[in-house]
Parts: sequence; C-alpha cells; structure tokens
Amino acid sequence: MPHLLNNRRVADPLAAAKTFMAALEANDAEKAASVCADDVAIVLPGGDQQLEGKDGAKRLIRMAPPFVRIVREEKVEGNTVILRGLTRSPGHFANYTTWTFVTDGDLITHVTFAWRPAN
Repeated sequence: MPHLLNNRRVADPLAAAKTFMAALEANDAEKAASVCADDVAIVLPGGDQQLEGKDGAKRLIRMAPPFVRIVREEKVEGNTVILRGLTRSPGHFANYTTWTFVTDGDLITHVTFAWRPAN
C-alpha cells in the first residue's frame, strides 16, 4: 500500500480508497478490511448507523447490493480522499454518490458515503 520514494515510505491515501472501492465491486470483504485500520468507523447513509472495525468493513462489503458504481472524480486533500460518481441499479435508479475516506496516510480510519437522486 505505501510506496517507497528514496527508500522512505510515502503514504498513499488514494490507493487505500481505490482498493476499498475495488473490493466493494468484487465483493471481496478481506481485501476491503486489509486497507482499513483496526478501529475504522463506517457511517451509513443517513448518519444514524455506524459499522466499526475491520469486521464492520467486511460486513459492509457482504451486505452491499450488486450496484454498478462508477467513480468520475477523485480528490485528495491531505489524508482525506473524496470520490464522486454514479451508483446505479440498471433499469431502476441512478444516484450521484460521494464517498469520503479519512486515512492515517496508509489505512482508512473513517468512511462516509451519501447519495443524491440522479433521475
């Protein structure tokens, strides 16, 4: 996950977020958990429920519906990564989605995501 530059570790929060999203698409709970801190907090849409820890990350992946998720914009602000795109269930609905990943530089410590109707 972190890479080396002049033999020094360089944090890569975007790689962690992209790995998490790839794991979500592949329904790979172990891969998602591998880029999360032990105490990661995942806030579900609406903000009234939260999953915690690597087990919470695995649970999110296992319970996620098989939507089509397309990331169209990536933004990195220090250790925070914001991914914006579209989440759709073909023939049913499309939502604009914003995923926000806070990292410690290497591992994801906090995740939120929000939807807005696109149609």
